[in-house]
Amino acid sequence: MLPDVRPSRALILGLGGGTIALLLMRRFGSIPIVGVEIEPQVIRLARSAFGLDLPNVEILEGDALQYVLQAEGRFDYVAVDLFAGDVIPSEIFAKPFLRAVRRLLNPGGLAAFNFFKDRRTPARQRRLAEVFPRVVLADSGKNVVAVCRPR
Repeated sequence: MLPDVRPSRALILGLGGGTIALLLMRRFGSIPIVGVEIEPQVIRLARSAFGLDLPNVEILEGDALQYVLQAEGRFDYVAVDLFAGDVIPSEIFAKPFLRAVRRLLNPGGLAAFNFFKDRRTPARQRRLAEVFPRVVLADSGKNVVAVCRPR
């Protein structure tokens, strides 16, 4: 899920406990991170138990799907890690959402989509490729990570 090159600004959709944010900071040091999480109790946990109450991490409580459609600014890295229990919202593979993610990326940036590996994987890959010119899938056990680039 992590980029190879230090992003100047990162967006994490589905912050959860903050694993991706912590891994980014471990690899690249203090970088500006915006994390969007819908569950208030998960945000409290991320801040208290996992130490994400940091000046470089802006945590927003809200629906990541709506955030992307309305967001301003650009990012070098966008992580899409949206799960509601064992369900991935189908909207993350809808063209309006995918186009909005692409719009938020700086040229040369990347978006990483984490989703379950199942019978829908080929269709999801095709859907991503309709919006992102470069899509590479990486097997991650029961999941797949699609690394998508706008150019």
